[in-house]
Amino acid sequence: MNNYIVEPGDNIASIAKKFNVKVVDLVKENNLENIPFLEPGIELMIPDTNTDSAFEYYMVKPGDSLYQIGEQFHISPEMLAELNGLEINEYIYPNQKLLVPKKDVEVYITKDGDTLNLIADDLGIPRENILLYNDNIYLLPEQLIAYKIEQ
Repeated sequence: MNNYIVEPGDNIASIAKKFNVKVVDLVKENNLENIPFLEPGIELMIPDTNTDSAFEYYMVKPGDSLYQIGEQFHISPEMLAELNGLEINEYIYPNQKLLVPKKDVEVYITKDGDTLNLIADDLGIPRENILLYNDNIYLLPEQLIAYKIEQ
């Protein structure tokens, strides 16, 4: 179970997407059924519903930077920042949890006009690979798509 502090502009759907959890699970875990909107600053519990997730959490150590962590997990610092709702030059602090892809998992951020077939063709992977790692694919701009590199 992870915690998340609601930021300005967040909504239930955007937080669920960010942590790759179902909206219904997030609502249930936090008793949000009768809450019309989320106020910045409140703390939410993020359910750990997908044990086969393409992601894991990394606990920031003193002296870490997005560049070092990105190098360690083979992800660009820009993508690491985007995955975690951070700006590229934003300060990260010890004991902060960052979402990182598991070994051999890559991420793609959708753009306007993307289709499942176009993404699969562009990435050179089977469509089924995308479906395996993503519970909900809306193909709206800026959706995170995870996929595994086939060996």
